[in-house]
Amino acid sequence: MEGEIIYTYFYDFADKINLNEVKTYLRKAEEFSFFEYGKAVPEGLNPFELPVLLNGEKKEVKFDSVSLTVNLQCLIYSVGAMAIRVRTKLPDITQQLINKITFDKRFEKRFKEVADELKNKVEKSLSKYIVVKERKIFEMYRQYFLEQTQKDFFEKNKSWIAGILLDEQNYKELSEDYVNSTLKRDIRYYQYDYFVFDWDAMFALSFSSNYENEITVCDTANIQLLEYRIYQEEVDKMIDYVNDRFLGMRKSPLYALVTRRAMIRLSKEISDFYTEYKDLIGGVNKIVMSFGEWYLSKVYSALSDSFRLTDLEKRLQSTFDMLVNIRNFIQDQVSEDTSSFLEWIVIILFLIEIILLFLPSFKI
Repeated sequence: MEGEIIYTYFYDFADKINLNEVKTYLRKAEEFSFFEYGKAVPEGLNPFELPVLLNGEKKEVKFDSVSLTVNLQCLIYSVGAMAIRVRTKLPDITQQLINKITFDKRFEKRFKEVADELKNKVEKSLSKYIVVKERKIFEMYRQYFLEQTQKDFFEKNKSWIAGILLDEQNYKELSEDYVNSTLKRDIRYYQYDYFVFDWDAMFALSFSSNYENEITVCDTANIQLLEYRIYQEEVDKMIDYVNDRFLGMRKSPLYALVTRRAMIRLSKEISDFYTEYKDLIGGVNKIVMSFGEWYLSKVYSALSDSFRLTDLEKRLQSTFDMLVNIRNFIQDQVSEDTSSFLEWIVIILFLIEIILLFLPSFKI
């Protein structure tokens, strides 16, 4: 049977970027074969929300008796994220070969190396025009597509499929309950189609060789997961920074006199940070809203459930709310401290006036 295995690596490398400008930049870089989605827009997807796609060079990956030719693709998203696909088309794919590629971690390590090489090359080209940020966080997702004509293939190989999704080499030892739990997020459009999604991977059996739509939706959900993780980390850091700054101000013996402006600046920093990252989150969610076709929305829902994206978004929103509460508290403190300071000024002036009454010879 024919099939394809795809290892995709997801990176965040910049702030929000203009994809039309990126296309212009990359057209000047002759080492890239350029491909626009306008020539092949997946059905049901808004072409304006799709990433720029670059076809990279082919690479040879070989370990033991297994030799693979991998095709590299780079996708650049408006939120400043990048996906590198390492695609392996196999005209005669077997379960043994899939096991070898999945469980022999030398393949995964080499796939990551060639993905990083293409990522670095793209970043180097774009760094002439935009600010590239190096982040350690990344995501990896595996996809398996088999053109399978055996009607009972799924039922006969449920434990094996679960093992591939879980990256569990001892899949024969998995309990039936755990296998069924792993395979619960499945979609079957045609009678013998089968797409199942989990945290680390998706597995598909299909008579059709056209599964670019599903790949695109998978990539988008993974980009959303990556960006949520990064934004959560940034918001947590901002809260720690604000707390440290605020506590330092409160401990100052000259707090009421010298920290009012510092607190106002801190409040503005929080507001600017909030506006920037809420805008970025809106950009991520806007991509998801481009799934205007029912079937693709079902695919996304299965992935969203696998990644717990709704829970991540709620936690992120809760942390943002905490940040806003801290800002409001600081603003209230500034207002109270200003009032207290003015009251002390009035008291001091009153005392000066009394003192002057007892010093008639003192002239102002």
